Amino acid sequence: MVPQREARSGRLFLRFAQSLSLSALCLWIVMLWVPVAASPEDSSDAPQPPRIIVTALGGPPFDLEEARGSMVLVAVGVLVCAAASLLLTVRSRPDSHPWPDVVRRIWSVGTLVLSACAIFMLVTLLADMPTIMWDAVDDQGRPIFGMVVAEPALGAVLWAIGCFGLLAAGVCGLLGDVRRRRATPAHHAVSRITPWPRGNRTHRWAQRLPWVALACWVLTIWVPLFDSGDHGDDRLTVTSLGRVPFDLADLTPGVILPWVVVLVCAATAKRFDTFAHWPLLSVSVGIGLFIQQATLVIDLPRERVESTDAAGETFSVYIVGYPSAGHYLWTIGCLALITAGICGLLSDRRRIDRQMQRKAQRPPEKTIRRRQRKLQRWARLLPFTAVAMWIVTIFVPVVDSFNDDGPRIRVTSLGKWTFDDGGDVDLFFLIIWALVVAIAALGPAFAPARWWGVTAVIIAALIVLVLVSCLVSPPMLMWDGQLPDGTPTGGMEVGRPSIGFGLWLIGAAALVAAGSCGLLAQTKRPRPAVQRPPAGGV
Repeated sequence: MVPQREARSGRLFLRFAQSLSLSALCLWIVMLWVPVAASPEDSSDAPQPPRIIVTALGGPPFDLEEARGSMVLVAVGVLVCAAASLLLTVRSRPDSHPWPDVVRRIWSVGTLVLSACAIFMLVTLLADMPTIMWDAVDDQGRPIFGMVVAEPALGAVLWAIGCFGLLAAGVCGLLGDVRRRRATPAHHAVSRITPWPRGNRTHRWAQRLPWVALACWVLTIWVPLFDSGDHGDDRLTVTSLGRVPFDLADLTPGVILPWVVVLVCAATAKRFDTFAHWPLLSVSVGIGLFIQQATLVIDLPRERVESTDAAGETFSVYIVGYPSAGHYLWTIGCLALITAGICGLLSDRRRIDRQMQRKAQRPPEKTIRRRQRKLQRWARLLPFTAVAMWIVTIFVPVVDSFNDDGPRIRVTSLGKWTFDDGGDVDLFFLIIWALVVAIAALGPAFAPARWWGVTAVIIAALIVLVLVSCLVSPPMLMWDGQLPDGTPTGGMEVGRPSIGFGLWLIGAAALVAAGSCGLLAQTKRPRPAVQRPPAGGV
């Protein structure tokens, strides 16, 4: 009777998770029209100041040109979460791999991460409201100017409700999965060693994902990586084949090499069994392309052009290309290559495990325990690497504008506070400090616990989200002044990734590795040999 009650309550929790995720999707659809933040509408006479409207995509309703990449990613995540929730009620079959159980766990954890990202986006938007400085000329020719500041709107309430709905959906998904597993303990005990009648899905993922990367590279021939905006004939556009219009002189090693390695990975993926180190090659290529992307963002492409003003004077200016939509495709391609390499490694390991199971030559329990203790040791030590990176980035800036002649933007692990100039300590950066130190301090006692490993990975995902937001929406500063001889001066400073940016990536990677070691240590248990069905099928 108890297993039936557990199964019934598990199904109920999963139904709740589905309903909550679909409700969050409905709220995000409504926020395509209802603004999250907007400036008050001015009913005065012309000229009227521009109005700020921020919807779920970052700009005015259905204006993709002003959309924010981070908010678009959150909206896409909500759509994928709602679509994948339909798989929560699929049941595992006793004669196949229990992929529905795996999907339920991944969906629940991913929904929790998505809710944390959405809450972070809302807090960031409310803490730093969009602002516009404007100027114009009235009917009498007098110059007028002012500043427009956005205010929270009805969409902010809908956004908060959607975030808590996603959070509750992730919790309900975890509870439903746990209760279903309690209701069918025998099935889950046997399903881990049941042969897969339809082949190794991990192996097929490793073969197909490199073609996703190749498709992304083909799309970036038309979708620009960098775009300077509308400058007429002097517009600067950079694609995966170089600058537009296409010129053979632009085929530098930095353009040819990414195409070559992506094509090689896609062409050899089908036969990667013959290459012993193909998974490591795929992972290395993905990481290398990530590094190249960061290098391109740090050193933006620019072009010097000459122009003539109304008075006939000729002057030269620099046109700078800023990251465009093609960077998202580049990132997807890199992730596809890294995921393909990881799937290849898992496929090889599972094949070796099955061979050992068939031969009944599993390693002794003493060896397994020794490997488990080694993984737990790494899980305890690796978070202190992240703590060391955070201590170093107190002195080494994460984001820097590299300006020595005027105001300078520097962001450390304490926010805008530096030892040289002082400044304000950002509360959000203090929260990240507390999370990193807490996960490292709790590691010696709780590293074997599953919740500790999942929390370490979630904290690393939050750190990566902060770094991505610095790339997509870098901090800016407008300044003006006067030289000793009375000449006016000024400019705009843009914060770019510095050395501390890479140190934060190392810290996030250390937390991911620590959480993975803690989770893998729990799976290092001796398994019984695979029992094949009789030849006669009886």
